[in-house]
Amino acid sequence: VDDYVYLELCCLNPGIPCPYCHKYTEEIHQNRPILIRDLPISGKATYLKIPRRQFHCQHCGRYSTENLEFVALHRRHTKRYEQNIYQRVATSNITQIAREENLKYDEVKGMFDHQSKKVEKKTGLG
Repeated sequence: VDDYVYLELCCLNPGIPCPYCHKYTEEIHQNRPILIRDLPISGKATYLKIPRRQFHCQHCGRYSTENLEFVALHRRHTKRYEQNIYQRVATSNITQIAREENLKYDEVKGMFDHQSKKVEKKTGLG
């Protein structure tokens, strides 16, 4: 318990605008919490338990997952954590950062590759 920080978050907004018809909906179809790794707090690994809500729009009948600005869909780390890993790997190596963060090599490589694609897209490289 002393090796990490665990924070349980809740959503303040009761609903979302439907991404399909743009009408507001509060009808939750399902709510499955996810555990996301974030930047360390006081040198300790930090995990966020976040509700991942899927809404059903009563207007158009479609389902949509709530967008969270700080974590990309289907990712298990915050955007800022992935950016931090990318920057550190760029000046070190994947094996070293994996060891420092107590992560698997493939997990760090996946974050690095994901961020590399975003950098290439932003700078027009690749």
